[in-house]
Amino acid sequence: MQVKFIKDTLSLKGSIVFLCSEKAPFKGFLKTLNEKSKKSIEKAMKVSGFTAEKDSKLEILCPQGTNLDRIILFGLGNKKNTSLSTFESVGSSIVAFLNLKKISEATICMDNSYDISKNFINSPSHLAFGAILNTYRFNKYFSDKKKMRELNITKLNVMCENFEKEKNNWKSLLELAEGIFLTRTLVSEPANVLFPEELAKQAKKLTKYGIKVEVLDESKLKQLKMGALLGVAQGSKRKPYVVIMNWNGNKKSKECDVSFVGKGVTFDSGGISIKPSNGMEDMKWDMGGAAVVVGLMRAIAGRKAKINASAVIGLVENMPSGAAQRPGDVVTSMSGKTIEVINTDAEGRLVLADAVWLAQEKFKPKNIIDLATLTGAIIVALGMERAGLFCNNDNLAKAIEKSGDLVNEKLWRMPIDDSYDKDIGSDIADMKNVGSGRGAGSTAGAMFVKRFINDIPWAHIDIAGVTWSKKDAAMVPKGGTGYGVRMLNQLVIDYWENKTS
Repeated sequence: MQVKFIKDTLSLKGSIVFLCSEKAPFKGFLKTLNEKSKKSIEKAMKVSGFTAEKDSKLEILCPQGTNLDRIILFGLGNKKNTSLSTFESVGSSIVAFLNLKKISEATICMDNSYDISKNFINSPSHLAFGAILNTYRFNKYFSDKKKMRELNITKLNVMCENFEKEKNNWKSLLELAEGIFLTRTLVSEPANVLFPEELAKQAKKLTKYGIKVEVLDESKLKQLKMGALLGVAQGSKRKPYVVIMNWNGNKKSKECDVSFVGKGVTFDSGGISIKPSNGMEDMKWDMGGAAVVVGLMRAIAGRKAKINASAVIGLVENMPSGAAQRPGDVVTSMSGKTIEVINTDAEGRLVLADAVWLAQEKFKPKNIIDLATLTGAIIVALGMERAGLFCNNDNLAKAIEKSGDLVNEKLWRMPIDDSYDKDIGSDIADMKNVGSGRGAGSTAGAMFVKRFINDIPWAHIDIAGVTWSKKDAAMVPKGGTGYGVRMLNQLVIDYWENKTS
């Protein structure tokens, strides 16, 4: 969908969407209309009982005194409860409505009767951002066009006061949207198409945005003695890879501000500890953490973020075969620590163990954040509404939670104190890869990863419940959600960029 910011709607034809507040539901846009059309619209509003509460709408066809096809009044709600996320949500709702009506082009007019643009800087561009997030479609594998999810809206004009300034802000938001779309697409691809080597190739494409990308093949991983990751991969004919990415956007510093690490299990059968067949098809998106990292790096490089950020993603396929890792095997990680593998379906933490160690060894980051669809236990605890946050640093944890709240990608902080550590103790190795019993399963996974973290601020985000949606939601069509890209991009802005600017 093409987005254009403009200053005047008087000469436009077609469909116009007016945003209205509850306190002044029509004063702003009536200034642009003649007396005949004003009376017609006021009458329609009165008859319909339109009050401009959030997401309320009123469609007026062929309004008198205009050359317009229709006027659509769209409610913003009460000014006191309005935020930038409100505009994003409304923008998404507008596109959904226009698409339903099979409208190909429309203009949104901001209601200046209560100084939206003054009270909410960049609100028009955030409105457009919410709108464009709703346009994502994954129709790649439909041969029958009737089954495709239609996208009728192809052009959206946004009328606002400071349209030149909004154009500049829109550039950054559009790059963020592209990063989210990349993550959604990677998560949506089936495992026979997106296997470790192919995902590595997709990550390699980020070089065109100025990111340094290095792909490590199996022989290199063996040289690095990444035994934990290699143990997961040994049952599959698909070879493992690790992709290293580096973005130097802060020329004033040579230090790495943060390293992002992602679990990239392109399909997880459970290995010898095989999963039940019911629902196993969902395990194509067990590489969601890696997909988020790739999309995030695309976004921050695309908008030229003033930060030095690195990333490591571990890419494997977890399959059962005569060569597969067995329960009871002991592997040696890159760190030198040994792991007794009790359950081969607890494979993501083995991948992360070597990936976070490599990130720390290579980049010496000041902070490290890993993302993984790690445990079903986090879904039991938090459902599909929030990700689980495990963090050893209060300042970093609060910053991540704040960023999540700002962009409506919610998290809930979970415990990782020492009382849980003994649960992963082994009788024959340094540790085992699962806890004892069924309790605190997501914490056991986090505690395992924590054993491979040096004395630096670290956060582990378990995104098992929020990576895939089986229903449409605001700005998130069903399928791969892209959860985490927006939240971590906001964290980069507030926690690092704003501090160095």
